[in-house]
Amino acid sequence: MDKKDWLILEKVYAEKNITKAAELLYISQPTLTYRLQQIEKEFDIKLFYRGRRGVVFTEQGELLVTYAKDMLKQQQDIVELLWNSGNEVRGTLRLSVSRTFAFYRLPQILKAFNEKFPKVEFHVNTGVNIDVVQSIYKQDAHIGIVRGEHNWPSNNITFSEENITILSSQEIDLTELPAMRRISYKTDPTLEMVIDNWWKDNFSTPPISNMNVDNVEIAKRMVLNGLGYCIAPSIVLEKNDKLHKISLNDANGSPIVWKTRILYREELLELGMVKEFVHFIQEYHRNHPEN
Repeated sequence: MDKKDWLILEKVYAEKNITKAAELLYISQPTLTYRLQQIEKEFDIKLFYRGRRGVVFTEQGELLVTYAKDMLKQQQDIVELLWNSGNEVRGTLRLSVSRTFAFYRLPQILKAFNEKFPKVEFHVNTGVNIDVVQSIYKQDAHIGIVRGEHNWPSNNITFSEENITILSSQEIDLTELPAMRRISYKTDPTLEMVIDNWWKDNFSTPPISNMNVDNVEIAKRMVLNGLGYCIAPSIVLEKNDKLHKISLNDANGSPIVWKTRILYREELLELGMVKEFVHFIQEYHRNHPEN
């Protein structure tokens, strides 16, 4: 077995589908099937059975997949160690990033970092916040960029704090909010809880909401067209947006904020690209406070 075989086992196990795995590996299905047969012959085992819902790995097959994952991880670690032993900052930086941050902020940051360190490549996964935290726990990523409050036992840096705001196409009176249409969107459960708690502290009736969309960007565009209001962190506001905003305050009159944090493990700062990115993103925010 070699790296190509490890990748094949990892992908087939993840997809549970030979055709899909072949597509993702950019090889033909017959070639993939042949290689799997050769692995079975080499170890004299049955890797998996084909079922109605895809392939089901045997106990021996799962053991070999675990080995393949370990070997891929070890190879990645030694590559990073070798690259880090030189004076040049290089390598593939693995990032796991909150979708909202990835949409509104990440491209500009990566562009600026790439201009400074052109030999650093990026492997970026985006997802909901809990996915980001889990990927850091599992060490699938060097750095996580997460929004809101989440338990993380190792190093973290607060990158930015945003007000949570009511966005509308025209000026509105807060006392009339319960009678107005709210445009809801799928978001982090923690953010939903913060907004719901604010609402319960200020109003005795639930909001009127007969429009529920997939994400905050769609919600914002509905607001821009006068179809209602939405409540969202101020990260969604861009320079050309002609929206009115009212920041939410808690019972003491203090602004309710939503934080973006950088998560990483202390030992990973030994990698030049990780250390430089952590320093860079802190400096970037100081120089671009609006971002």
